[in-house]
Amino acid sequence: MTTVIILFSSTIVSDHETMRAAMNVEVAFRILFLLSGIAMFAVRIYYQKKVWQDRKQVEVKEGGISLFAGSIAALTTLVFGFEYIVCPGTLAFAYSIPYPSWLRWLGVLALAGGITLLGLSHHHLGRSFHSLVVSKADRVFVDTGPYRWIRHPIYTAYLVNYVSGGLLAGNLVLTFVPVIFFSVLVFMRVDKEEALLIDEFGQSYCDYMERTGRLLPRV
Repeated sequence: MTTVIILFSSTIVSDHETMRAAMNVEVAFRILFLLSGIAMFAVRIYYQKKVWQDRKQVEVKEGGISLFAGSIAALTTLVFGFEYIVCPGTLAFAYSIPYPSWLRWLGVLALAGGITLLGLSHHHLGRSFHSLVVSKADRVFVDTGPYRWIRHPIYTAYLVNYVSGGLLAGNLVLTFVPVIFFSVLVFMRVDKEEALLIDEFGQSYCDYMERTGRLLPRV
């Protein structure tokens, strides 16, 4: 009888320790998710502020559908991201398929890479950046940093970050919905952007297109 009680007690202690370890890991995931969101927001605001301070004339060349798709991606991320940080599990359907820990840690690594790519891309693009598709006076042709291999690395970074954030959070909605809507934005934008850049830079940009990929390096 004593042996049975000891084994039962040991099982309870073991289960308790396992639950505590799982909770600690989940807290770490939530902290990493929050920090990644802060990092992305900081990068965007820092370089967007430079654009707002730039008085060069711009002409917007973008329709409302792509902006609507991008807004849905951002709004979904904000709502479900806030839920994950503050009260995870409230929107239970988003967690209906548990993600294994290795997949969530893979999301952490991919998110770190995506944020790094986002920062480097903004740094090299500098004042030539604009959050809309625009014709911009005195735009500089950039082919350094990530632009040496990819024509639209900022889009690549956001696509990676949207998926990676969902993996980190173990959230089905965050994994799939934002990236789908952001992909619609990218699909509708890139042809217009590249047509504008060809008009501005001529054959130099055409040659650049031959040696680079749109979203991934050319193999």
